[in-house]
Amino acid sequence: MAMLEVEELTMRFGGLKALDGLSFAVEEGRIVGLIGPNGAGKTTVFNLISRFYQPVGGRISFQGKDLLRLKPHQVLQLGIARTFQNLGLFPYMTVLDNLLVGRHIHFRTSSWALALGLGQREERAFRAEAEQLLERLGLAPLKGAVVGFLPYGTQKFIELARALMARAKLLLLDEPVAGMNAAETQMMGQFIKRVRDEYGLTVLLVEHDMSLVMGICERVVVLDFGRKIAEGTPEEVQHNPAVIEAYLGEEVEVA
Repeated sequence: MAMLEVEELTMRFGGLKALDGLSFAVEEGRIVGLIGPNGAGKTTVFNLISRFYQPVGGRISFQGKDLLRLKPHQVLQLGIARTFQNLGLFPYMTVLDNLLVGRHIHFRTSSWALALGLGQREERAFRAEAEQLLERLGLAPLKGAVVGFLPYGTQKFIELARALMARAKLLLLDEPVAGMNAAETQMMGQFIKRVRDEYGLTVLLVEHDMSLVMGICERVVVLDFGRKIAEGTPEEVQHNPAVIEAYLGEEVEVA
């Protein structure tokens, strides 16, 4: 069953058509890769799903609900969380406090009541949940560490953990292994598969590292100049002449 459906999605920036009638679906429980050369429109897709942009045409639905009628905070409340190419963490806050930021959208206590020191029971419950999550993910020793002083690769893991604190059903991962070495990339791949399996999540990821995409994705959608040029299993996509041409810039004969 499709959790996320994108139909005929079109986006323009002035005279530039960033997306041109893009359609694809993400089935529940799957890890799906969205790949393509630089400028193909991948992050634009994420920004449309997150409701940072308004498309000029098309439709996006999540579990049957029309996302284009919602605001960004409503999309998060619905269960869609994302990470960013450039880390979106608060560098001068602790790991634990960064995770709590991921849960703020679910606070029932109003902001003014929190400022008056009310809602402490709810805050304690969320803090206990964040500590439990860090323990489960093997990050508990870092809970009091200031994020900005941690290695870049570690911060990437923390950003993903914060997305889990938002009670996500669908994770949008924007270049989760950018800047990582081979060992860190392998660890992140295992981490993504683990949280998918343990938390029953669905994952849509944008990534340039093909070792990660081909290693963990069950389905891959390929964009080039805002259009879908291929879709299928990693093996099917790897041998698709249109994909090879888009990446290598040359025509390929099919035997």
